[in-house]
Amino acid sequence: MATRSVIAKLDDKGVKAIYCHSDGYLSNNGKILDQHYTDCSKLNELLADGDISSLKDTIKDTIFYNRDRGEKTLTAILKDEKELLEHAFEYCDAEYVYMFAYGTWYVYDNSNAIGDSSYQFIELDEALYTVYKS
Repeated sequence: MATRSVIAKLDDKGVKAIYCHSDGYLSNNGKILDQHYTDCSKLNELLADGDISSLKDTIKDTIFYNRDRGEKTLTAILKDEKELLEHAFEYCDAEYVYMFAYGTWYVYDNSNAIGDSSYQFIELDEALYTVYKS
């Protein structure tokens, strides 16, 4: 069974987001994003190719539906965080939403893996710390 997630970037023009089918949990996608996708140009390159099956440390190794499987997908262009969450949960059935904004990664945990975070975005570093300290 897949752990679905959405990976997004918020800027002054709105939100760009892609769906990721597998391994969306904090110990995989969370760590990979935190360690390998903090550079905006690399993140923009990741988002440009549309939805992915599996996120990897490099864009070359990441499995894209369009590039690697020939399945046409598009990057979602959304108005704001509220629309991002609606997209993630209603259309993607995501358990985690990762959003890069203001120079840092945030995560919205719909699975309760990091405890009751009152259903809001929290800094990814804090979420990773909470998961790994226990």
